[in-house]
Amino acid sequence: RAAAGIRRINLDGLRWRVFDAKGQILGRLASQIATVVMGKDKPTYTPNHDDGDMCIVLNAKDIAVTGRKLTDKVYYWHTGHMAKDPTDVIRKAVLRMLPKNNLRDELMVFQNSALQVAL
Repeated sequence: RAAAGIRRINLDGLRWRVFDAKGQILGRLASQIATVVMGKDKPTYTPNHDDGDMCIVLNAKDIAVTGRKLTDKVYYWHTGHMAKDPTDVIRKAVLRMLPKNNLRDELMVFQNSALQVAL
């Protein structure tokens, strides 16, 4: 009876956040995206609930990196395949900041600013 006056917050509907990567530093953008995906930017954050938002990153080809990482750093897979696609670089940076659970499915990265989602 005491909790009758508290309004319940409906977290069933997911929100979509759109990030523009043009001119953004890779690590700083990845940490912002990881915070949103985990839901740490919301006042209702709890580690055992998936309250985070879905994220879309546009203009991945225009990402900025500091130092000589643009020419020197190479991202490898266990198969030996090197990543040349900028979407893979952003995805890998964000996924390494997330815990190893189902939060890793809430990220979409596009090279251009045109949003092309296949339904």
